[in-house]
Amino acid sequence: MTEPVTLDEIKLYLRIDDDVTGEDGYLAGLIVSARRAVEMRTRRSIVGDEPGLTGDDLIAAKQAMLLLMGHWYANREGDAKEPIQVSWLLDPLTQWDDGG
Repeated sequence: MTEPVTLDEIKLYLRIDDDVTGEDGYLAGLIVSARRAVEMRTRRSIVGDEPGLTGDDLIAAKQAMLLLMGHWYANREGDAKEPIQVSWLLDPLTQWDDGG
């Protein structure tokens, strides 16, 4: 299964040098957790045989994932507040009516 955000992408977003590898396992876990959180929130899959989020919707979902991961990385002790930008990115994906 290929995650929508790579380790290199999250390290770039968090401004972690490529040669710093001590937290790679933690970051990989954040990627999976953020993807699952977005999938649960939108009720649409991102990975798998028939992903429900593609195109522009996937771009918004990836941005929400980066925001979540950045928040979780900076607040490891548990700040329950989700960055408001995540809602702005994901709410349209949960309320979208494609007419189907």
